[in-house]
Amino acid sequence: MNNLAFFKLSHYLVSVMILFTIAALITGVIRYKRHRNLRIFTWYIAFSLVQDMAAWYAFPQRPDQNFRITVLHVTNVAFIVFEFTVCNLFILHYIGSRLRRRIIVFSGLLFLGLLIVFAAIYFPNFDEQRFVAPECVLLTLSGLIYFYELFLRMNLRPPKDQPAFWVVTGMLFVNACDLPLFLTVRFMKSYYDEVYSLNYVLYIVFFAFLMKAFLLAPEAEDLKFVKTNQ
Repeated sequence: MNNLAFFKLSHYLVSVMILFTIAALITGVIRYKRHRNLRIFTWYIAFSLVQDMAAWYAFPQRPDQNFRITVLHVTNVAFIVFEFTVCNLFILHYIGSRLRRRIIVFSGLLFLGLLIVFAAIYFPNFDEQRFVAPECVLLTLSGLIYFYELFLRMNLRPPKDQPAFWVVTGMLFVNACDLPLFLTVRFMKSYYDEVYSLNYVLYIVFFAFLMKAFLLAPEAEDLKFVKTNQ
């Protein structure tokens, strides 16, 4: 009964997201050897599934379930750090400008500093949602830098045929939309669950874009890697 209540709380959108997560994970595993640059996202998707299972495990959150709630919080914080690191390093791989690379590196260090400060101030009662807004702002900045440089350089392959384009588009879509969502969700009171459920829709789109990226032909350097490892 609690399992059904967990899915019903989000109007079953979380169940749809989990299905997309599993589909994206299967796609990533099948195409793992073909896409060298996207391999980390197979692990990212797997980690996201673990986070979903942790939320399911901790539901409903009650004072007598301290261990389960702790597992949920630790998993959420670890996923946020992993997500930010993976996305930032992935974008950095496609940035040629030294100045813009420095901006992305600085944003990574800034996020790490904010994480440490928030943890020190609010531990052990810190809320991982405090980290989401800085993550969204900084990843949105990195995504915009990627697109700025994408339209500056010449590439024989159109953007829609480049796996990185779909990954960063999904990443930018999630973070640009999540920022206003998490800044306003606390003020929604009785509509909190409905508003928060929009986050599941954003990740459904992101995982769909990741599947699209996995299914495209690898980039030139990936093709060389595949040929030398066959």
